[in-house]
Parts: sequence; C-alpha cells; structure tokens
Amino acid sequence: MIFRSRNKSKKYLDWEQAGKAALLGTHMVTCTFVGLLIGYLLDRWLGTEPWLLLAFLFFGIAAGFKNMYTEAKKIQEEDKKKEQERNE
Repeated sequence: MIFRSRNKSKKYLDWEQAGKAALLGTHMVTCTFVGLLIGYLLDRWLGTEPWLLLAFLFFGIAAGFKNMYTEAKKIQEEDKKKEQERNE
C-alpha cells in the first residue's frame, strides 16, 4: 500500500506520509494554475481570447496528472523498497 507504515517512530512517519499525499494535490493545483496564467497572459498579449487560455489550461491539467502519476509511482517504489528491507 502506498501510505502505510509499521516502523517504531510511527508519529513521524504519519506526518511524512501526509506530506507526500499533500504533494500530490499541490502538483495538480500548481500545474493547472501555471497553465491558466500562461494562457491568460498570451491571450492578452496576442488578442486571441479565449483560445490560448483554454489550450494552456488543458496543458496544465495534463501536466498536473503526469506529475501526480510520477510522484505516486515514486512513493510506491519507496514503499516497496522499505517493505523488502523489513522482510530481509
């Protein structure tokens, strides 16, 4: 499981895992906002409203999902490695 721990310092690990979970949401929000901002600024500059805003909004959402996927995969790999070390 991604966010499960059984070590002695459980309180510290719970906060560490909560931070990792919060990072997933932060990736999504940040990428979406940056895409929206870039699209908005380009639309104002080039006068192509609302097309670049929509395009970069979708690019930002896609980038957010990609970042969430890679981060979740990284967390899962770390947990697998820790689980294997405990079993050895």
